[in-house]
Amino acid sequence: MSPGDFARGGVMRLSRVTGDRRHRRRLAELGFVPGAKMSVLNRGLHGGLVLVLGDGRVAVDALTAATLVVEPADG
Repeated sequence: MSPGDFARGGVMRLSRVTGDRRHRRRLAELGFVPGAKMSVLNRGLHGGLVLVLGDGRVAVDALTAATLVVEPADG
């Protein structure tokens, strides 16, 4: 599953990030690490998302969102 599969406000846990090493490292610097909890705050016109991650908000485009493998936080 990716964050785009969740309804607005749905809480998810990051399982892993796909993509090349540089991409994974950059997202880790932003807080996208395995086990991190996040939720969808808003959706953009072209598939981008604004995610609540920790105490902050992070906007990601659709391609980046697709590299985030997530699961429901309660499961």
